[in-house]
Amino acid sequence: MINDNIIIFKYISSRPRRYNKVLNNKKKDCMVDYNVEGITQRTMAQLANVSQSAVSRYLSTNNILPIEEGNHRNMRYNIAHVRQAIRALFDLDKKIIKKKHSFYNFKGGTGKTSICFQVACHIALMGFNVLVIDADPQAHLSVSFGLANDENLTLYDLIMGNQKPENVIHTIFNGLDCIPSNLSLTRLETEISQLPKREERLKIDLESIENNYDFIFVDTNPTISILNRNVVTYVDVLDIVCETQPYSLNGLKLLMEDLNRFWHHMRMAPKLINIIPNKYEDRTTNAAEAMTVLKMYYSEYIKENFAIRRSEDIVTSAKIGKPLALFAKKNSIAVEDITELVHYIINISC
Repeated sequence: MINDNIIIFKYISSRPRRYNKVLNNKKKDCMVDYNVEGITQRTMAQLANVSQSAVSRYLSTNNILPIEEGNHRNMRYNIAHVRQAIRALFDLDKKIIKKKHSFYNFKGGTGKTSICFQVACHIALMGFNVLVIDADPQAHLSVSFGLANDENLTLYDLIMGNQKPENVIHTIFNGLDCIPSNLSLTRLETEISQLPKREERLKIDLESIENNYDFIFVDTNPTISILNRNVVTYVDVLDIVCETQPYSLNGLKLLMEDLNRFWHHMRMAPKLINIIPNKYEDRTTNAAEAMTVLKMYYSEYIKENFAIRRSEDIVTSAKIGKPLALFAKKNSIAVEDITELVHYIINISC
């Protein structure tokens, strides 16, 4: 007990302002007030993969009312009721085994952060308990969640600051938690190299909370770094987001070679790889050629006949910090594609 007090005293002395944030870290400083947001029956049906009439029957049977009365087609239901309904209706008869995913690529601009944001939010809206981790010093994912405040405890504080996981976790809404990032993470590369088992620090630091979640998603920085090595060591599945452009495929080849070398060096079995073609445009030759090459060389890692189409809705979603389900129109191709991806990710995790 005396030793614990000494450690706490030292931490307060060196970083008093940030330590004061620890006890109240479950703060509601998100960009969106999820207490007043809602989702339509149509979108619930898409996510649950059932008919809209099945959703309507469930809501009626369980006396679940919309947030406010209005046009029947546009009535929205609060997040808690949405999670309850979709989880009850979604047919999942298998156990989730591979629950730790990383959105990964050495190349920037592929859209991996946007896809990570959408997948984490929508799986949480489906009633699963989700933790999403921002492992990129640029902190774009944290910005989307409204967690860009430099005073927030972050992933850096977990790995290097001896903070407990629960102290760096921020609740976005019930069922979705986030460990944010900021520029302090740039110091990690130098400091983590001095620690034992430097490629396993993330695994060690998160072990105590893994059972609290159905899924854990990690957004990464587009570099070959010790932190990314930690992520590769930690996760079960690497979701590699790849632009459907010829120049992106050169980087994909290098990435796959690097992963194989790292797994061999670490004497670990290769992780499951899921390549996600992104920003696909139907009428462009480049996109068609890129998809042909992906199918030719990487077919075992790709969902057949699937790509996320380029959509302004995904760009808007990142800007306003709202997942697609909360604002996109009923015929949104972005909602259609993200829903298909979410169902696939759940399936390969079982």
